[in-house]
Amino acid sequence: MGDFRKELVKYGRLIYAQDFVVGSGGNISVRVKDRIYIKASRVSLENSREADYNEVDLRTGKAVCLKGPCSIEVPMHTACYRARPYDIGAVVHTHPVYGTIAAMSLKKLGFISYEMMFALATETPVIGYKEPGSRELADAVKKMIKKHNAVLLKNHGALIVGRDLKEAYERAVALERACKIYVLSKLAGKMSLIR
Repeated sequence: MGDFRKELVKYGRLIYAQDFVVGSGGNISVRVKDRIYIKASRVSLENSREADYNEVDLRTGKAVCLKGPCSIEVPMHTACYRARPYDIGAVVHTHPVYGTIAAMSLKKLGFISYEMMFALATETPVIGYKEPGSRELADAVKKMIKKHNAVLLKNHGALIVGRDLKEAYERAVALERACKIYVLSKLAGKMSLIR
């Protein structure tokens, strides 16, 4: 099966352990040449296996090798890879608590911590609510991901990209921590940005 499938299982479990998703929510993918491998629908990241990742043709968005129902978020994932074909090798889509809260009150999350600035390199824009799995969501994400390494999705979650799963995962952790700092600092009545 290839080492990238082992990486998908490994980082899927780490994402679940961080409480970034519940049940079968969220999904992750990697790009291998002109294919992507994405978690099948109704499979939990907590106990996914190598065989639970569907092979999808990046050019057409159609499943090549089906291991179960395809994720409804294939359009959003493929949109990211098409937006930046030379430097995106992995996409992580989570439903984090603090990221979801922050997205409900922001238009963008500025640099609230040094680690966010270092890990993400850019501020994180917020995309207004779009139906999960819709072409509208995929198009909105594609537009923003051209210049950003993460986006927050209002009333939905977050999407983070990286050169590989390790980088995308580390960025997801940094983003959720930044959102937690934002939410708690607002509650404390003292919130400031680095710039």
